[in-house]
Amino acid sequence: EAIVIRAARNEAEAAQLVLKPKAAIQRVTITPGALSGPGGATIPAASVEVLEVRYVHVTQPTDKSAVAGYWPDPLPPLDKPMNLEAGKNQPFWVRVRVPQDAKAGVYEGRINLAGEGFKAAAPLKVEVYDFELPKRMTCVTAFGFSDEQAYSYQGVTDPQQKRQVLEKYWANYSAHHISTYDLAP
Repeated sequence: EAIVIRAARNEAEAAQLVLKPKAAIQRVTITPGALSGPGGATIPAASVEVLEVRYVHVTQPTDKSAVAGYWPDPLPPLDKPMNLEAGKNQPFWVRVRVPQDAKAGVYEGRINLAGEGFKAAAPLKVEVYDFELPKRMTCVTAFGFSDEQAYSYQGVTDPQQKRQVLEKYWANYSAHHISTYDLAP
């Protein structure tokens, strides 16, 4: 009937949308619309984010419970059209960030799908609970972070590029409420 997400005010929650076209579709775009709620309240389209589920080919399992093969891991933003293969599942991560001033109730909208010779919409319902999560995290995380490993992984050596890489890591950590032992290299 619809993708259903339930969240408190000031919370981000997600669900998967899986497309499996019968025929290949070129230049697919997925565009969320605004959500309409109680008493004319809205959650703006900018609060709905669509991320592509990509896979990493693992050739050597990391422990006894793992197996070699393709594993879903990175979730890059869907910021350009993509091609979908016939008969192959392509999952997408639909994340809604509920504004802290949203009214409680059910909000409804659509996720618009388009491609060459293709147009559809997936209904989206977001139930907003009548309470707000605190702005400040009450659970502290403690992840290790090595700036040198990040630079090596990203393949950067120039000091300006290093700074840009660090800023992207910090922005991502901040957006996801992740604390590390030491962010200052």
